[in-house]
Amino acid sequence: MRESNNTLNDNWSHKHDFLIEEIWNTERAIASLIAPRLRAFKALDKHGFPPGMHDMRHWNSTLQKMVDAFDLLSETKSYSEKEEQTITEGLDLFHRYFRNLWD
Repeated sequence: MRESNNTLNDNWSHKHDFLIEEIWNTERAIASLIAPRLRAFKALDKHGFPPGMHDMRHWNSTLQKMVDAFDLLSETKSYSEKEEQTITEGLDLFHRYFRNLWD
């Protein structure tokens, strides 16, 4: 019994807070949490958009670029040059508009 508990414990880190695979792949773990939340936020009937946006379509397009980046980060291990550009653009937008992700 004790041996099987040790085997289970080997798959966890920091006193069972996270699976070790999630720690080794923190980027992917976080991306897989952010993408669906951005998707849900985009789907909301929002009441406004950030300063500098032309309209709600522009805001939703920007949100989709963020979603695309986090989707790639949560699913793919190696990226084409085009995918790398998608990720860079989406992460830059996420950084720029992080504090606007509320309604």
